[in-house]
Amino acid sequence: MGEQTAGGSDPSQQHAVEAAQDEPWAERLSSLDAAFLEMESPTRHMHVGGLFLFDPPAEGSNFSFSRFLELVASRLQHIPRYRQKVIEPGLALAGATWVDDEDFDISFHVRHAALPAPGTTAQLTEYATRILSRQLDRDKPLWELYVIEGLEHGRVALLGKTHHAMIDGLSGIDIATVMLDLTPDASDELPAPPPWRPRPAPSELTLAARAARDFAASPAQAAESFGRLLRTPRVAASKVLDVGRGVSRVTRANLLRPAPRSPLNEPPGRHRRFAIQRVPLEEVKAVKDAFHTTVNDVILALVADATGRYLRSRGHRTDGMWLRAMVPVSTRQASEAHALGNRVVAVFVDLPMFEMDPIHRLRVCHEAMSDVKSSHAAVGAGFLLGLGEFAPPTLHAMAARVAVNARLFNFLVTNVPGPQLPIYCLGSRLLGAFPFTPLAANHSYSVGVTSMDGWVNVGITADYDALTDIDEVPSMLLDALAELVASAAAVSERARRLEDARQRRTADAEPDALHLDEGGAPIVGTDSSG
Repeated sequence: MGEQTAGGSDPSQQHAVEAAQDEPWAERLSSLDAAFLEMESPTRHMHVGGLFLFDPPAEGSNFSFSRFLELVASRLQHIPRYRQKVIEPGLALAGATWVDDEDFDISFHVRHAALPAPGTTAQLTEYATRILSRQLDRDKPLWELYVIEGLEHGRVALLGKTHHAMIDGLSGIDIATVMLDLTPDASDELPAPPPWRPRPAPSELTLAARAARDFAASPAQAAESFGRLLRTPRVAASKVLDVGRGVSRVTRANLLRPAPRSPLNEPPGRHRRFAIQRVPLEEVKAVKDAFHTTVNDVILALVADATGRYLRSRGHRTDGMWLRAMVPVSTRQASEAHALGNRVVAVFVDLPMFEMDPIHRLRVCHEAMSDVKSSHAAVGAGFLLGLGEFAPPTLHAMAARVAVNARLFNFLVTNVPGPQLPIYCLGSRLLGAFPFTPLAANHSYSVGVTSMDGWVNVGITADYDALTDIDEVPSMLLDALAELVASAAAVSERARRLEDARQRRTADAEPDALHLDEGGAPIVGTDSSG
């Protein structure tokens, strides 16, 4: 990154900065990030996205495309990866590598769109899905941002799209906050962006030489690590046992026992459908407290219930049906809160799709997640993913393709917590942030969840041809939550008050309106795209 020269600075220091900029620079992708590149195909997109909806202040909006472009330019220095692209050298030993994009053009990545006013939520999700159904250009930095105007009530939407190789969901929230503020006036004055000069990329021969050196050094690194473990035998023994149990469980429960066949596991095509819904976080927490579970347990129970209802509405029998969800769990440490790249492991949880008492379903989800945590399955999954760090890129590519085609799970459920306080962009308050998640091979359904500012925001992604009526799932999600809140009301005064308020809202709400006012009913807005 280039740096401004402060008044009175030492010219020799500035010369050193300029000299450093002239040095070739490159950074190899981690094994997991490289896997996300290898997994991608024309029908299997590996980018994640988010649809952010903003409400302008009563005195008028300062949210315009030109102003947002200034905002991105002023803060891009905080996310240097956004000026970098991936190169894949012809010599397989080198592997995919990050380098600065010498032709970086912010106007290619930040784009302007508008719907015919007044744009409805259905029109917004349709437009968003058309954008999200297109692959990112591998010759450019792997991200795009769209400012979408023309919405009802003067609202503005921001559509973000980033390749999974760049960033995982938890860090994605941190990246989003670079463009967001905690007060409505924080972006009234935008500093001029500091100068930036890309560092030259090394030659392919240099990259190959570096890779060979790293591989040659890895046995020494392994021996050094082993020596440290020998100096602390009891700690080493404990870690070995934890990893061994985890690997054994992951292998036995998932690799040797494929997920069952289901209507949700059709090979995806090129296009997607997208449905959105938000529910009050207070209601989810009231259920969690009433039955001594976790927020994640409640979300899994809601998703399982709504998915089962959806399958039955399509004429599928769900008696005795258990489908396996892959639930990514972040292993990012507090010290890595702003680091790019993926720090996730996958755990697999079997969820009941059949009709059952909502409290019983919640208990089942709670026990399943507790079992995963106590059995060290996350440790084992992390260890298996880490094996790719010292594997030659060609072998790693083969492993990634095998993994993405294996029938390890039926659908994906992500749950990323965000800040629970008002969020703004250019003075407009954030009303909802709805995640778009990728579909793996032979998968036609996934669910992304983000909680922010008192709301749980749900984004449901589906294949365009396999699941044509995905817009029915949001209302089923609301029905599932209503049943859980009603059950919690029998044992919790707090839940009873929330249930009474929910019934009053339902009686007053227009069924197809977008209710986003304070204390109003949840979003009911979905649609599809081709």
